[in-house]
Amino acid sequence: MFKPMQAMSKRAGLLNEVIKILSPISTVNEFGEKIQSYSVTYTTRARVDHNSGTRSNENNEIFYSYQKTFTVRSYVPVTEFDIVEYNTKKYRIITIENRIKEYNDKLILTELIND
Repeated sequence: MFKPMQAMSKRAGLLNEVIKILSPISTVNEFGEKIQSYSVTYTTRARVDHNSGTRSNENNEIFYSYQKTFTVRSYVPVTEFDIVEYNTKKYRIITIENRIKEYNDKLILTELIND
């Protein structure tokens, strides 16, 4: 009878990394140009899994592209237009999988942004 509670307490300890959710903000400057910037809208704890990494040549520059999966609680407000910041690096969101019924969490698949 206590197994569900024990399983939940063990899973809560997996969310041991701090991430920030950055949302886009569009503004218009004095010349009428639309400028998009990002601001921190939510800070939460997450589990971080490294999926894969590749080396590519972009614009005559060697870039190491990484894909990571962030597992957060289901109530975290995140969309596909947001950016995840983790260890001062920014990651573009590829997909978000809501697993509310099974685990009460979200899986966020991301890739590193080449700045």
